[in-house]
Amino acid sequence: MSGPVDVHHVEWIAPSTATAPPLLLIPGIPAIADDWASLAERLAPRRRVIAYDNRGSGASPVPEGPYTTREMAADGIALLDRLGIEQADVFGMSMGGMIAQELALGWPERVRRLVLGCTHCGIDNAAPQPRATGRAFALRTDDWALRMKTLAPFAFAPGVDPALLEGFIAKKSADVQDPAGYAAQIAAVLAHDTYDRLPLIDCPTLVITGNEDQVIPAASSEPLAKRIPDARLEIVLHAGHLFFIEDPDTTVRLLDDFLGA
Repeated sequence: MSGPVDVHHVEWIAPSTATAPPLLLIPGIPAIADDWASLAERLAPRRRVIAYDNRGSGASPVPEGPYTTREMAADGIALLDRLGIEQADVFGMSMGGMIAQELALGWPERVRRLVLGCTHCGIDNAAPQPRATGRAFALRTDDWALRMKTLAPFAFAPGVDPALLEGFIAKKSADVQDPAGYAAQIAAVLAHDTYDRLPLIDCPTLVITGNEDQVIPAASSEPLAKRIPDARLEIVLHAGHLFFIEDPDTTVRLLDDFLGA
C-alpha cells in the first residue's frame, strides 16, 4: 500500500455565521471535484463544502497503479489533515461511495455522518449491471470524447432532458483523464469489498440511489442499508446514477434533513 497523495481540491465556503459541520464530497469515475459544483453551491450557504479529485484524475497526481479504495480514502484523510478539519460529514458517489465506506471504517473518528450515493459494497453482492451499460464501459478507445459520449447516457434515467445530457457530455469530454489513472480507478472498483465489514460502521448513515440507475442498479444499495447498523435507504424516483444532477431539489432536501441544515 502506497502513502497518501496530495489531492487537488475545491472549496465552497459558508458564511462565517454558518455552524454546520464541513461536508466532504468524494466523486466517482470519471468525475472530478467541480462536477459537484451545482450541488455544492446550493449547500454552501449553510456549511463549508469541500470536493477533491481522486488520485489518477483531474488535477491530482497519477501515481502508478494499482489503486485501492482504502488508499484513496487515506488521500481524503490527508486532505482533511491539511485543511485542519478534525471531523466532517462525508458524501461519496459511486466509486466515491466505496471510498467513503473505507474512510468510515478506517478512520471512524473523522466521520460524523455518512452518505453513500448509488454505490455498492463489492461486485459479489451487487446487482448485475445491464448488458448495454457493460458494453459501453468495455469500449476500447483512446478517444476520450467518444468514451464520454458513449457512457454519458447511462449516467441518467432514460428520457433525461436532452439539454442536460448535451451539457454533461460537453463538460466531461473536456475533462480528459489520464488513461493509466482511469484504468487504476476501474481496477480499484472491481477489487472493492466491504460486505463483511459493513456492520462495523458506527456513524449515522444515509444510503441514496436512483430507481433508474443504469450503472450501479438500485438493488445494490440494499446490502449497504441492511448491514450498516440503523442505516436509512432513500430512493430518488425517476432518476439514474447521477441523481444529484437530475433531481437537485430532492437531493438537497434529503441531505439537509439527514445532515442538519
